[in-house]
Amino acid sequence: MLKLKKLSAFICVLVLIFSLAVGCASKTNTEQTKNESAAEQAKDDKQQKAKTAEPITLKIANYYAPDHPVNQALENTFKAMVEKDTNGEVKVEIYPNNQLGNEQEFVEGVQLGTIEMAMTGNMWENTVPQFRLMQMPYMFVNYEHADAVLNGAIGEKIYKYLEPLNVKVLASFPNGFRVVSNNKKPIHSIEDTKGIKLRVFEGKTIIDEMKALGFSTVVMPFSEIFTALQQGVVDGQDNPLATAYYAGWYDVQKYVAITNHMYSPGYIVISNKAWNKLSENAQKVIKEASVKTTTAIMNAVKEQQDTIIKDITAKGVEVTYPELKPFIERVKPIVDEYVNEQPELKEVVAEIQKLGEEYLNKK
Repeated sequence: MLKLKKLSAFICVLVLIFSLAVGCASKTNTEQTKNESAAEQAKDDKQQKAKTAEPITLKIANYYAPDHPVNQALENTFKAMVEKDTNGEVKVEIYPNNQLGNEQEFVEGVQLGTIEMAMTGNMWENTVPQFRLMQMPYMFVNYEHADAVLNGAIGEKIYKYLEPLNVKVLASFPNGFRVVSNNKKPIHSIEDTKGIKLRVFEGKTIIDEMKALGFSTVVMPFSEIFTALQQGVVDGQDNPLATAYYAGWYDVQKYVAITNHMYSPGYIVISNKAWNKLSENAQKVIKEASVKTTTAIMNAVKEQQDTIIKDITAKGVEVTYPELKPFIERVKPIVDEYVNEQPELKEVVAEIQKLGEEYLNKK
């Protein structure tokens, strides 16, 4: 009888322990369910808020003509993707042809946050000397080499120097390799550059380079080039083929020399002020759209080069292909001087040149 009572007591203890354990587990599961439900609700609230809130408008400034590959890609790739994939959270407005001011003005606007985004050239080098690296003479051997550098790990090392200006580089696209056009004479060799008054943009690298090659240089905003060429204020200019073609400059130029003396990078940039307003999803979409936009631009620029040359030749423009080795040798001291001035970039330059050899070997 005593044994039976002990057994009954033992069973009661086990039942009590089991009940407490189940109770605790049930309480834990209930709390976990509540937490998950709260998290889901918060997520739903955030999404609903994004849908019902006033859309964030991103104004994109640039200096390209409306039918230039840059603006075509912005319209058909960037704007279409961003507005669709952010579910109305972001609205994109594109302002071509210097509608929001010249490059210097909209570069400053992005820094101040008064302009959300821009497609810029390399004017950043005027305030961030490390950016001069991207436009060192004959630094890139072809489009694929430039793309691998500027949209890869090497490029990210340089873009960090832009952070103090409150600007974020989303991706880099090609304006193309720069060539020279003029009204004075055809350029068959480096000796033919003498006596040609050339418009250049306000950047130390391009000014030093064109002077080293024998040109006389005149600093002038992009928006004034056509009139200056037409009226003979300057004899010529240097820009990628597509840039000059879509701007109509070859209508008032007689000669084009394929010098490829400098790769001309473009950058899709956004102000930190605008970037920080965006949701995590919107930031992801905008980054992905930027990368796809640069690919579209590069494909278009490469495909159109031969067509442009044929077209301007048919219109009477003489196209020449001078031997480039003397050009390269003439500007080599500029690269050497730059590396001495920016010793922290010595290894980066070596990386770019090593990668360039790989792309040359792929030909």
